[in-house]
Amino acid sequence: MKSSTKSWLTIFTFLPIVLIILFFGLFFAVFLENIIELDQNHGEFPLQFIQSFFWFFVLIILATISSLGIKIYYIVHTNNNVENDTNKKIMWTLLLIFTGTIGAIVYYFIEILPVKAIE
Repeated sequence: MKSSTKSWLTIFTFLPIVLIILFFGLFFAVFLENIIELDQNHGEFPLQFIQSFFWFFVLIILATISSLGIKIYYIVHTNNNVENDTNKKIMWTLLLIFTGTIGAIVYYFIEILPVKAIE
């Protein structure tokens, strides 16, 4: 595997986790800010809170797409790997399907990282 491919896999493997952390940080920052505004405006709902939902959805959609994409790539990778026997292919496929991003991170550390990079 090329070192550039390994670098891209590293980025895309951890991207969903980073995006979810960013989502929660943004959500709580906007939520707390708007609670203060709601108190100052005597119960009038702040319009900025509704406008910020666009960014919440963008972050969740990007996290979902990157998680699904890396999961599909790893499933194809494990099934095309000639070193894996049938039981190992089934185990990794089921693990990747049912555990989501955590399974992709485990697959990365066990199957992708130890492979020597080809320059």
